[in-house]
Amino acid sequence: MKLRKLALNNIFLLFAAAAFAAPNALAHEDDSHYDHSGEPHNAPHKAEPPTGGHSSLAAAATNPIANLVQFQIQNQYNFDNANVDGGSNVFTLQPVIPVKLPSEKVPMLITRTTLPYVNTPDLDGGVGHKNGFGDLVSLGIFLPKTKLKKQMIGAGWSAVIPAAGDNEYTGSGKWQVGPSAVYFNTATPTIQWGFLGWHNWTVGSTSSGDGKEDVETTSIQPILVKHFDKGWYLGLQDVTWNYNHKTDKWALPTGPRLGRVMKLGKQPVNLFVESLYDFKAEDADGPAARWSLKVNLTLLFPK
Repeated sequence: MKLRKLALNNIFLLFAAAAFAAPNALAHEDDSHYDHSGEPHNAPHKAEPPTGGHSSLAAAATNPIANLVQFQIQNQYNFDNANVDGGSNVFTLQPVIPVKLPSEKVPMLITRTTLPYVNTPDLDGGVGHKNGFGDLVSLGIFLPKTKLKKQMIGAGWSAVIPAAGDNEYTGSGKWQVGPSAVYFNTATPTIQWGFLGWHNWTVGSTSSGDGKEDVETTSIQPILVKHFDKGWYLGLQDVTWNYNHKTDKWALPTGPRLGRVMKLGKQPVNLFVESLYDFKAEDADGPAARWSLKVNLTLLFPK
């Protein structure tokens, strides 16, 4: 009950922020403010407000590799977990920071760091509920200058840092590295689609991971978003599908995402809520979220 109360309090705070911000929508209201002349990220954006070459701030906010500084605050409560009793919760901080590079061929690097704080379900064997930091995931994606029209591609690194320390229940206990890649398409007006993916291999262990099998996983985030007036949008979840190469099993949390880009006072934000169901949860070797609700507040910092 304490875990559910904590999760619902986090969700309530984010919904309260959304309700407070509702009268202050900013995206899509006047398209004349935006510069449509340049390809994304390839030329300076001179119109106001600057959005890295996108047609609106909302379009930039739903692009994981936009030239836009973002700070995401997320809470995912898992109401139902397979193979174990009780709910679980993951609170996540995720800054996204573009870095301009001194190269004409590769002018931009997008960095994304994800740090979760995990409250586990009621684990078997008398372990009970555990909490602590999970694995920190660092992505760095280089965006080359291309001749593609209304498309973006990129590639870079993925690294997993076992930030859980000696807590064997909230993290893997494994140092991991691998490649990352992205494809993003805006050829159809108001629709964005593509994917963001990465693959990791184990390269070392902490004390909490010494007794665990090495990790090899592939993570894929499908991208499909439809934009509407006044900053509203509807799309697929922002949660990844994960394949475990050691166990030959998938985790496939899937569901709709409803969001809006607006202002909290003078601060541009991206607010969304999504419902998730993983029909492969029963196949997992351990605890796996089956039904989940996720809410997000992202602070946007257009240049």
